[in-house]
Amino acid sequence: MRRRLLVWSALPALLVLLVAAKLLSLDPLAGHAAKAFEAKDAAAVGMAAEVLQAANIVEPHKAPFAAGDAQALAGNFGAARLRFEEALDFAPPGSPDACAVRLNLVLAIERLGDEKLRLEDRAGAAALFTEALEAAGAAPEGCFSGGAAADAGQKLKEAEGRLNGKLESAKESVEDQENAAEEGGPDEPKAKSPGQDQLQQLQESARESQRERNNGRERSDYLEDTAGVDRPW
Repeated sequence: MRRRLLVWSALPALLVLLVAAKLLSLDPLAGHAAKAFEAKDAAAVGMAAEVLQAANIVEPHKAPFAAGDAQALAGNFGAARLRFEEALDFAPPGSPDACAVRLNLVLAIERLGDEKLRLEDRAGAAALFTEALEAAGAAPEGCFSGGAAADAGQKLKEAEGRLNGKLESAKESVEDQENAAEEGGPDEPKAKSPGQDQLQQLQESARESQRERNNGRERSDYLEDTAGVDRPW
């Protein structure tokens, strides 16, 4: 009986030690993650996020937020969006941390819309720009009242301005496509010559190279749009 009592009394003490270790590790990990982000080192940010995820009880929004930034640095904006949505669910509503997370979520969705535009999927781009605007519009007043959230609030306003312009342009393009489809009938398929096949291959290779350059530009744009915003990790 005495042994059992000792075991059961040791469990709360062990839990306290684990929580204390977690708290002590937050600042060093946050500093490491911030330096890695500034250096555009997606792998290092991802590793810091994994460590933050361990025993993720205190401030649970920090781990998915850091993981989302790692995905964004790697150009995986679809995965980044999911992690930012997770982080926003955990972040204290109306806090500066929540404003920073929301900003990154809006930017990730915007980048996904930009990619749809490059693929000439204007309807898909318009849908994503609308989602990004809705996410920005759901930001509480605390994000725009100055203080610790001032930088995030300012960049949210800038993002809304860009998104409204992109959405309007995408909608106009969709309408033009629909009008053109109504005016003209379906084209008859034509036989392709070997020269045309080769030309198409060259064009596809050029488009792939352009997509790679665009992915690099998106990462640079993401870093520029989030510059000056304090990360909660």
